[in-house]
Amino acid sequence: VVAVLTEGDMLGLIGVYGYVLSVVALSWLLKGKLSNPRKLVHILTGGIVFFWWAFDSKEIMAGLAAAPFVGLLLLCTPISPFEKLKNSPLGNRSSEGHHYGLVMYAASWTALAYFLFDDLFVASIAIAAMSFGDGMGELVGKRFGMMRYLMNRTVEGSLAVFGATFVSVLVLNWFYFDLVGYASGGAPDMLLLFAASVAGIVACLEAITPGKIDNLVIPLFVGGYLHMLGV
Repeated sequence: VVAVLTEGDMLGLIGVYGYVLSVVALSWLLKGKLSNPRKLVHILTGGIVFFWWAFDSKEIMAGLAAAPFVGLLLLCTPISPFEKLKNSPLGNRSSEGHHYGLVMYAASWTALAYFLFDDLFVASIAIAAMSFGDGMGELVGKRFGMMRYLMNRTVEGSLAVFGATFVSVLVLNWFYFDLVGYASGGAPDMLLLFAASVAGIVACLEAITPGKIDNLVIPLFVGGYLHMLGV
């Protein structure tokens, strides 16, 4: 079956590509003012979830709005034969952390876009857990973390993961069900309790997941778990 590109798909593609390019450009412009521009890309790219509702086809959404970034980002890693790509803004952002972290980010994004296309609220929570939750946890933990409870985890960082994820769930619930009127499923009962439970799971998962693979483990686990619960 060949997916037909609809107006909704076009709107989604323009939104996603325009937004991602804007985030990369912003990180490049601020590279001299930020200690870790890559983390800015990691956090802000999570905003793609606010364009997902526009897509009418999972093949278009996953195949054109997500999967191409896997290949592009892979070509920006140290294994790439293309020096210009390795030295590009994306290549520089990749080299500032785990070399394949952004590749895994895009791979998770692709998988969620395809397999959870009919449950975009859950898919969006999964992306938010990785981008906003995990991203804010690292920022706060490294800058303000004082109370260490694991080798590379702090109480302050884990609280930031919890808080950022909690707020993300509330915002996504408002966006999908109140603002755009997302038709699939419905808003969770006892929203505050739901948001707190998701945030707690994400904080615990982030604490025990090795940093090299957290961009795969966190979103795929959260998305699969919530979907299995019927959220």
